[in-house]
Amino acid sequence: MASWKVAMAMAMAMAAEAFSPSSLFSAHHANVASFSRAEKSRYSLRAPRMVASPAAKLSTENPFRPAARKIGVQTQLREECQFMLPKDEMPLDKRIEKYVADGELLKSDGDIILNWCQNYKDALSKAPAKVDEDKKFAVDDYFATLTELVRKERKRPHYFDSNNKVTGKHYEPHNYHHSDSQFFNYQAFGIDFTRPLVDWDETKIVGAHNLQKIKAQLEAGENVVFLSNHQSESDTHCIFTLLEDQLGPEYGKIASQIVFMAGERVLRDAIVVPFSRGCNLLTVYSKKHIDSEPELKMAKMGHNQKTLKKLGEMFALGGTCMWFAPSGGRDRRSAETGKVELSPFDPNAIEMVRLVAEGAGALKKTHFYPMALATHNIFPPPATVGGAIGEERRVNWCKLGLAVGDEIEDDSIDPTLDKAAARAAAKQQRAERAVKAYESMKEGYVALGGYEQ
Repeated sequence: MASWKVAMAMAMAMAAEAFSPSSLFSAHHANVASFSRAEKSRYSLRAPRMVASPAAKLSTENPFRPAARKIGVQTQLREECQFMLPKDEMPLDKRIEKYVADGELLKSDGDIILNWCQNYKDALSKAPAKVDEDKKFAVDDYFATLTELVRKERKRPHYFDSNNKVTGKHYEPHNYHHSDSQFFNYQAFGIDFTRPLVDWDETKIVGAHNLQKIKAQLEAGENVVFLSNHQSESDTHCIFTLLEDQLGPEYGKIASQIVFMAGERVLRDAIVVPFSRGCNLLTVYSKKHIDSEPELKMAKMGHNQKTLKKLGEMFALGGTCMWFAPSGGRDRRSAETGKVELSPFDPNAIEMVRLVAEGAGALKKTHFYPMALATHNIFPPPATVGGAIGEERRVNWCKLGLAVGDEIEDDSIDPTLDKAAARAAAKQQRAERAVKAYESMKEGYVALGGYEQ
């Protein structure tokens, strides 16, 4: 077994060269940088053509699904959040106008919040009559509260100072940030925002039997890593809502404890931060963003190293459930096909996590599962990748889907191979592992009807 220092050095080298981290709310994509074009062709790393036939292999039965959703939407702001609401009767647009004039919000903040609020109301108004109760969601109060949270973030940034310098924080557990968190449940606030937009009747979970197996593994102190695609800015809260509403409170608890690997944008966009604070986050800088500010390069690399070290500590402790997207960014609707296409998994991203688990002496108790999300329509990403922080937010009332495939297991490498042959075999296995995980994820995506979104 590789020592912790050796595994960390290998993981950091891999991260520096190729790993573009899954970014929960960002838009850049990973490149399979350490493989040549010939090797990519040889190992079939390109996204395979869409094939619907494998979907039958996955069980679509969900024995845990209740007859009806047990948790209703919030028709008024939850009591523990009401202290954030101003006591006067000033309309939201006038309040935002005042905050902008006083320098407490950016004009772009106000524009995004007001447009998002109106779009949210429009989305609910277009939902069918069967969800009339959900249309009573307290939209105005929740957006008024969001405005106060963004204003607070502008006045006292939680993660970064006014110059966007690196803080060195590498792990943010939800609800443990500042003393005000004991009064404000950021995770519940984000779930409240998500639930009214979900068509519960048509939403589905595929592979519930694997989630039952995962629950037992976590209870036994073992680790689980979800290798997932990524579609929506609200994927975290979609997962929270899906597991709790479709499987019950025990699985909702698992969801609430998932550790998400995220890009640094979730810490820098003031409108995103109130939702980020409801998640357990491990944050990393991609190679692109490490190089973007040369004067901060060493600090950012140090931040990434601390992140990997923290992940190793979590794996060593056991009982850690981690989510990340080896493709490195959100899936987008193709201009050519009109479908929301998947992106291939980066073998180096997966290998980096495996090396961290190995270095922590926890690889044998760390289980890797493919997860497919069909969540694009609830909060579609911009058509283009990248761009400035502060993208427009638009939502839709729609069905969602989540599928978990069978555990990814590796074939052992022939121990009689010499060193050169063993290295070549390990490299090929790394590529094949990524393809296997991707294909299994795609199988779940097809079963969910992901290409029909």
